[in-house]
Amino acid sequence: MGRPSGPTRDTKRLICERALEVFAEKGYAATTMRDVAAAVGMRDASLYSHYPSKQAIFDAAVEHQLDRLTQALRSQHALAHPTDDPSAYLTEGPELAEVVLASYEPLFADAGITRLRHVLEGARRSDPRCDELFRTVFIERPLELQRTIFSRLVDAGLFSPCDVALAARQFHGPVFLALCEDMPWPQARDLVERHLDAFLTQHRAKE
Repeated sequence: MGRPSGPTRDTKRLICERALEVFAEKGYAATTMRDVAAAVGMRDASLYSHYPSKQAIFDAAVEHQLDRLTQALRSQHALAHPTDDPSAYLTEGPELAEVVLASYEPLFADAGITRLRHVLEGARRSDPRCDELFRTVFIERPLELQRTIFSRLVDAGLFSPCDVALAARQFHGPVFLALCEDMPWPQARDLVERHLDAFLTQHRAKE
């Protein structure tokens, strides 16, 4: 009889979480398999029985955090993928503000996502793959989601016709800058709320 899958998955998740902590503290390049094993509390040989290399652990850690991010967004009806239902954004008032805030909160307040950003930021200049991941997660995907949302708002007559690609950059730009500044979420939340109010005033369809 084979070993139950549950404990294995739990161990792999623990390895991913502890490894990301070490990557964030020491940098990906400086981290060794021995460092990860020590952080998890297991022998080197036991770690190799779960993952064959540091790169394999890194890939699994990234996938784990992106899965968590997707689940967090969808649980709040915020877009995680351009094919998701954007109907939660086709409203006004507190409901719209809450879904917009929910779409950004994990990027600032979730410890795992923050560690992932720090790891990718630290390695992106020397590792093209980390640069691609950083751009995808924190720049290109948010812009793609914003374009999807603004297109629907224009189609629904809630936004005046506009260049949705430019509008996406206008909206995400200040928030991305706050991320790069490591702004704490309470301060960033206030920024997003004020930014949203100003943005709606500019783009809301005139009656």
